[in-house]
Amino acid sequence: PLNANNGPSILLEGGDGMMGDGSDPIDQMIGEFQETVSQTRRKMNVIPHVNQGEMKQNVEELADYYSEARDLLERIEDTIQDAPNAGKYLRTLRLCTKDFERLRQRYDKMMLRDNLNRYLSENSQLTKERRSLLVEDALVESNTRSIEDITRRLGDTTETGGMIMSDLKGQTEQLKRSVNKVVDTDEVLKESKKILDGMARSAATNKLTTALIILLELLMIFFIIWYKYLSA
Repeated sequence: PLNANNGPSILLEGGDGMMGDGSDPIDQMIGEFQETVSQTRRKMNVIPHVNQGEMKQNVEELADYYSEARDLLERIEDTIQDAPNAGKYLRTLRLCTKDFERLRQRYDKMMLRDNLNRYLSENSQLTKERRSLLVEDALVESNTRSIEDITRRLGDTTETGGMIMSDLKGQTEQLKRSVNKVVDTDEVLKESKKILDGMARSAATNKLTTALIILLELLMIFFIIWYKYLSA
C-alpha cells in the first residue's frame, strides 16, 4: 500500500483490487511505483530523527526515491497511453497521479522548510545511474512496442495484399468472360447484318419486279385501247 504516512492505498484494477501477479508489465510498474512511494514516505518520516552525520546520506536517498517515483509515473503514463487495454488502468493512473502530487507537495515543503537541498550534491551519481537505467528501460519498452506494432501492421498488410490479389484474380476471370461474350456478340451482329443486307436486296428486287410488271400491264392496256380505236 501507499499509505506509509497517511497516504491513500492504490489498488490495481487489473487484479480484482489486489496487486497484479507480475505477468502484466503495467501491473509490475504500478507495483514498483507503489513500493517506491512507500519508501519515499518512510524516508520522510525517518529524516527528522537522524543526526547530522547521517543527514546527507538520508537526504540523498530521499531524493533518489522521489526521482524514481516520478520517473516511474511518467513511464506508467506513457505505457498506458499506448496500451490496447488502456481503459482498464485509467482509474488506477488517476489515483497514482493524485498520490504522487501529494507526495510532491510534502517533499517540496520538507526540502524547503528544512533546507535539505544543501545536503544534495549537484550530480548525485546514484540518481544519475537510476535515471539512466529508467530511461534505457523506457527506450527498450518503446522500441519493443514499436517492433510489435510494425510486425502486426506487416501481417495485416500481407493479409490485405493476399485478399486484393484474390479479388484481382477473380476480376480478371470476369473480364475474360466478358471479352468472350463481347466477341460472341460481335459475331452474332455480323451474321445479323448479313441477313438484313440479304433481305434488303430481296426487297429491292421484288420492288423492281413489281414495277416492271405494272409497267407491262399499262403498256398492254394502252395497246389494246389503241388497237380498238383504230379498228373502229
